[in-house]
Amino acid sequence: MSIFKIVIKNLTQRKLSSFLTMLSVLLGTALIISIVTIREETQRAFDQSATGYELIVGPKGSPVQLTLSTVFHIGFPINNMPFKTYELLKNDKRVKLAIPYILGDNYKNHRIIGTTREIFTEFEYVKGKKYELSEGKIFEKEFESVIGSDVAEKTGLKTGDEFTGSHGIESFEFAEEHSDHNFKVTGVMKKTYTPNDKVIFTSIESVWDIHHYAPVENKETPESKTKETHNHNHDHKHSHTDKTDTNNTDTIHSHSLNEIPEDRKTVSAVLINLKSPVFFDLLRRQINDDKFEGINAQAIIPVMEIKQLFDIIGNINSILLFISYLVVIVAVISILVSIYNTINERKNEIAIMRSLGASRSNIFSIIILEGLIISFIGSILGFICGHLIVYLLSPLISEKTGVYITGLVFNIFELYLVSGTIILGILVSIIPAIKAYRTDVATNL
Repeated sequence: MSIFKIVIKNLTQRKLSSFLTMLSVLLGTALIISIVTIREETQRAFDQSATGYELIVGPKGSPVQLTLSTVFHIGFPINNMPFKTYELLKNDKRVKLAIPYILGDNYKNHRIIGTTREIFTEFEYVKGKKYELSEGKIFEKEFESVIGSDVAEKTGLKTGDEFTGSHGIESFEFAEEHSDHNFKVTGVMKKTYTPNDKVIFTSIESVWDIHHYAPVENKETPESKTKETHNHNHDHKHSHTDKTDTNNTDTIHSHSLNEIPEDRKTVSAVLINLKSPVFFDLLRRQINDDKFEGINAQAIIPVMEIKQLFDIIGNINSILLFISYLVVIVAVISILVSIYNTINERKNEIAIMRSLGASRSNIFSIIILEGLIISFIGSILGFICGHLIVYLLSPLISEKTGVYITGLVFNIFELYLVSGTIILGILVSIIPAIKAYRTDVATNL
């Protein structure tokens, strides 16, 4: 009988012990693989998602909160700023592109963002890539909207459909619906694998109209006959207008802008692209030091904020990895204990093998091979399970963070981990192998 067959026979005779030892190796390896994979894939996805946002200007507060709420649509925006802030930035000679964002409503947990058409025509979410539509066209009138690919998949909305938003950036029980303001889907975005796949874009005037529009009474215009208006109180207990004929939207657009008081025209953030990198530091310092046209705001570089965020998260990851390494070490030690404890039970078996012609080196090799097989199978299965865990968790991670991971990204560290675990399994097997090597034939027959 070959040495390999003897090893397999020995392991199958101790099925429970062998299985539990392999399982412990599997769990430790899978934990490390899943933690490292999630960390690397999320960091890569966050970095890629933030690359198109050179500079973001928003209300003073937490820079990380401004980054997460604007780029990744996570958490609540800090506050709103006067629309004048956007106008001043847009007219600055150093600014190549300025795009306003205003948040306030959602549709089935998909945020409705008021902005301008430039988010599609000028903005590059990754260098050289602009948002494209898989169907339809960019919004042109008020209450027209372009939905992300995830919104279309999860809600079933398509071009030409209408929907009603709810108050607040997240859905909750008893949330107030803006039932008298229906949005019409004019386009669906192609999938970009960025957080913007899960949001809805509309004109900034549409968001203002829902929350702040109070038209002058007794205005004899075509739209006033088809759209009955009411006052909107300050605490968002709205009583809005009935659904309006879309043919009158252009009139409404100019009408609403004239009617909305300047102090009611606000933005949550402004996306900035500059004409030259040399302007970054100066403009950022001017804004942060309140020396830019008297505005009260902060300017952040999202990529830097993401790096700081992952520096903080990195400490937590280090703790989790340390615990996982301990699990692997304990698992490897369990290989030692499992094999060592069987040596006394197998002394008679070893003596018989020796008497039948097996050399000491054969006995030594059998024990080493047992440790190798246990650690090899455990670590390989752990490698597979680690990636499988990430793959199964990827939809949840995508839903919560807006970044896309697959669990199918591999790196050289994993090769080192699996190889190291196997080598450790061999090394700890040396101790019981030496004991088996020294087994006296005459005493144990």
